[in-house]
Amino acid sequence: MDSTTQADFLWLMSTAAEPLLAQTQTAFCERVNPVRIAKTLRKRTSAARAAMIMEQSQLRIRARAKFFLADQMFLTRRGLEQATGEGLARYKARRFGGLSNVVDVCCGIGGDLIPLIGRTSALTTIGLDSHALTAMFARHNAGLISTLPNQSVRVLQVEFEKYDFSDCDGVHCDPDRRVTERTVVGARFSPPLEEVFRRIGNRKNLAVKVAPATPISADLPVEIQREWIGDRRECKQQIIWHGPQFSSPGFRTATYIEADSVHQLSVSEEDLGFTIEITNKIQRYLFEPHPTVLAAGLTNALALQSNATRMAVDVDYLTSSQPIEHPLLTRFEVVEVFSMDLRRTVEFLKKRDIGLVEIKKRGVGKVLFDQFERMKISGPHRATVFLTRIGSQRIVAIARRRADDFPS
Repeated sequence: MDSTTQADFLWLMSTAAEPLLAQTQTAFCERVNPVRIAKTLRKRTSAARAAMIMEQSQLRIRARAKFFLADQMFLTRRGLEQATGEGLARYKARRFGGLSNVVDVCCGIGGDLIPLIGRTSALTTIGLDSHALTAMFARHNAGLISTLPNQSVRVLQVEFEKYDFSDCDGVHCDPDRRVTERTVVGARFSPPLEEVFRRIGNRKNLAVKVAPATPISADLPVEIQREWIGDRRECKQQIIWHGPQFSSPGFRTATYIEADSVHQLSVSEEDLGFTIEITNKIQRYLFEPHPTVLAAGLTNALALQSNATRMAVDVDYLTSSQPIEHPLLTRFEVVEVFSMDLRRTVEFLKKRDIGLVEIKKRGVGKVLFDQFERMKISGPHRATVFLTRIGSQRIVAIARRRADDFPS
């Protein structure tokens, strides 16, 4: 970062820029034309600073979905995309609660760092990032939360390879998975996944945030817990836990975080080799497992726990005659099932004035999905159309989430 750019960013973070940031955020929220916003800003500051104000204002608006303090934070586009949302970050931070000296490696803009600062019995929390601007923003963002007199909080611009971890008892690491292009291969991360485990060692508590699809290399320790966490209807990340305090080694865990509630399914790797019943008929209710369950490969375990059956070996839908209530299952009531037939599906939907359709597919191709997406229908009612299989037979299942979605 050259001196002029650095001076512009320091100005952006100063009290002098606060009125412009607030006014620009308001203008964007009120859908004022961006060209008009830019012209107004350029009357009051330079073109470079006007662009910074506009970008920061838009990022703060987007960040409200992730952070309570979004309107006071400083953000980078990439940092916001990669940052952990508050709910998931607080959940992870609780597992660091008994540790006195925690380091957040590749802390980014501070999505995980801020909850780590607020963990129980926190004494020292250090954020590390090799990028100068990101570290500067993280330092500001970390300062937004109040700390106790016995707490020490620092953010350092330093590379992972050059930091001495000997004094810490806990490490959270979010390696860069976009060094050249997006990847799920640990050896291509920065720092590489194997290098993180090698440097931190077995005596410290370690949590590494990776992509949900990241496979585990044979070079990693066997005493790890793999946990897939998500909120709403999405799996956001996989966490590899390792160390004396982070117990449950050898387990896979699917975790769904809903507000302040945590719903989990945890199964030992040794207990995953069982088979379950495959039905030859869809029953009254169809269930979709939460994406964290799918990512963790725990569909069979969830079926066994909830007393439901699978519809095919390679189709992650479950079915049952009973209206099972389970936080890791979304329930649908099946109203009609027939062989894969676009015309028949359209006739059924039109007859019941269904115009709002959600189409879900598993076990069938995208070409077929695209054909159904182009259906010409209209009406006030809604339905969910499943394109799937019973065994090898392709079927259409029309279902409703709520009893009042459409008449039977």
